[in-house]
Amino acid sequence: MKAAKIRSEDGWLIGNAVPEPAEGLYWHPEPGGRVLMPARAIVDAAHPSRYGAPERCRLCRAAAASYARSRWGPTATERAWAPTGKTFDPARPAVEALVGHGFWERIEVIGSLVHLAVLRQEAATTVDLAVRFADGGLGLLAIWPADDRIHPATPWAELGAAVAAMADSGIPLAKVVVIWTAAEGVRLEARPADEALGAWLDAVDLERCLRGMTRGIAA
Repeated sequence: MKAAKIRSEDGWLIGNAVPEPAEGLYWHPEPGGRVLMPARAIVDAAHPSRYGAPERCRLCRAAAASYARSRWGPTATERAWAPTGKTFDPARPAVEALVGHGFWERIEVIGSLVHLAVLRQEAATTVDLAVRFADGGLGLLAIWPADDRIHPATPWAELGAAVAAMADSGIPLAKVVVIWTAAEGVRLEARPADEALGAWLDAVDLERCLRGMTRGIAA
C-alpha cells in the first residue's frame, strides 16, 4: 500500500520519528474521505464513565501543546513558553505544575496533538504528546482529569488505540503515560504500550459484543 502523507505544517517533528511516512499516521481523522468513529466513543460504550472534562484539563492540554511547540516545534524559541494572562487563572496551579514538571527534561517531544487513524477498527484518536525517551524508546502521553468517575481502563484503552495505529505503521512504542491533572497539580502514571494495546482490543471486543446484544434485543 502507498504510504500516507503526513502534513508537516501540522505534524512538525513527527516525521523524524520514522525513516519515512508510514501507513496509519494521519493528521486528519478521515483518510480517503472515510468518516471514522472516535476511539473514545468505542471505549465509553465498553466502559461507561460519568464525568465531564473540567476546564482545568482543557487548559492543561493547551498549555502542554504550547510548551512543547515552544521547545521542540518549528517555531521553537530560546525561551520556553510559560502561562501568562488571565486565560489560565482557572487552572493556574495545575498548569504551572505541568509546565514546571521534571519529566520534560527526560524526553524529546516529536509531536503535539497527534491525530491518528486506527484503520482496522475505522476509528480515530488524538494524543497530546508523542515523545522520545532518553533511552531512545518512543511513547505517547495523554492528559486526563483526576476523577474517580472515570473507568480505570478508559485512559489506557484510548491510548491503546493510538498504540494500535502506530503498530500498524511498524512503529514500536515503549510505553504510554497518563498525566493526571488535579486542582493542586499533576501526577504521571506510566504503563507498557502492550498493556494499553490490550486494553484497547478488549474495549473493541466488548463494544462489539454489547452492540450485537442490543441489535438482538431490538430484533
